[in-house]
Amino acid sequence: MPGTFFGIETARRGMNVHQNALDITGHNLANASTPGYSRQEAVITAADPYANPTLDSSVTPGQFGTGAEVTMIRRVRDEYLDNSVRNAATAHYYWEDQISVLQRAEACFAEPASAGIGQRIVDFFKSWMDLNNTPQDPGTKASVVQVGEELASLMSAAYKQLDDVEKSVAAVNSAVTPPQVTGGKLADQVNQVNDLLGQINNLNTAIVKIYAAGQQPNDLLDKRDRLLEELSGYGPVEVTFETANGKPTGEITELKFLGMDITSLNNKLELAVDNSSGGEEMVLEYGSETVNLTDSCYDSSRGGSLLGLERARQQLMGFKEKLNDIATSMRDKIAAVSSPPFFVGDLQSDDFGDFGVNSALVDSPELIDGTKAKDIANLRDEDIDPVTKPFTFEEYYSRLVTEVGGSVKAAGGIADSQLAISQQITALRDSVSGVAIDEELTRMIQFQYGFQASARMINTLDGMLDVIINRLF
Repeated sequence: MPGTFFGIETARRGMNVHQNALDITGHNLANASTPGYSRQEAVITAADPYANPTLDSSVTPGQFGTGAEVTMIRRVRDEYLDNSVRNAATAHYYWEDQISVLQRAEACFAEPASAGIGQRIVDFFKSWMDLNNTPQDPGTKASVVQVGEELASLMSAAYKQLDDVEKSVAAVNSAVTPPQVTGGKLADQVNQVNDLLGQINNLNTAIVKIYAAGQQPNDLLDKRDRLLEELSGYGPVEVTFETANGKPTGEITELKFLGMDITSLNNKLELAVDNSSGGEEMVLEYGSETVNLTDSCYDSSRGGSLLGLERARQQLMGFKEKLNDIATSMRDKIAAVSSPPFFVGDLQSDDFGDFGVNSALVDSPELIDGTKAKDIANLRDEDIDPVTKPFTFEEYYSRLVTEVGGSVKAAGGIADSQLAISQQITALRDSVSGVAIDEELTRMIQFQYGFQASARMINTLDGMLDVIINRLF
């Protein structure tokens, strides 16, 4: 038979269990608004019964229960939803980080506007038509030079602004061998990724030690999941965790970022430039692992802001190239029908001031051959190149402006759609692992009554013992 104080120990265990459960409920309520926090709950099980049947145990009518105990503090989390949240974040930030870059590119073109490049192209060819009407008029020739200077200045300014936006994404020093990335948002994000990896590595060490001691590092696991989710914004993340005998050990068995195996977390990501193919391609390196961001940037299925920024940078380079095509094509076509050449240089020179009206014509507009004015004016209606660019100068510039605006609209629309998906999946995960205040308050009342009932049990047993000790004899 159990001893006299058997019931007191059972009640004491009940008080202890409900007090622990109340403490956990309080922890949940305190972190109801903490980002990334997972609801915790006490796993309460019946304690081992009294008088387990063995060869030498005394015979009793049955097994007496010994109360309850908290066997673990469970962290409510769904790993499958975690993966979905990370994938949604990767898809969203691929488009989100392109928007601000492309909006700055769009601002480089003051279109539609009376003072924009498009209107200046129209005014430029109209000035040649006016010169055709009065081929020898020095005032009309001076007007042609003035409009030409305005057009060249606007093109140079737009190109310079586009180049500044490109450098804000990745500034490359091409004067050294091999070229090096010296700044820009891409380099900043790589540094942020390295910082995240360092924090994850430190958490891994602590988590594994706590698991090895037989404890459950719930809050540390939340922090690690939060960091992995933040990491997934920069690129796709694949992670698996080690288990032993069906139980987690806290160790990461595999961690991939942008397809690179970074499980060791012993190295740092490095952003490099590969010019072996003739262009300047962005490459991300991790020890012996590499991924070509330039080759992969248009693969939206991979996602992440690093690839998104590189895609925006490639688009900027395309915008610059097309703007320079307009300038050089206009220069060459006019030079083919008139001498001396009207425009010289191009927009790709280092100082961005190389493209402009021939200085000899600026100093002496009378050198313009007015008899060729009609031929130059007629260039307005000719295709730049019948094969590769079957557009007039106005059409080609209009297509460029449309392309810039379309890229902003497309990125913004897809980013909004991906954000809605991400929010929906996050809300679904939070419905599983987030803290519901009403539910916690209900649990608090439940555990409070459980504690009070166990305490009353002790009072009752105390009264019974008082009868035995003080009143029987």
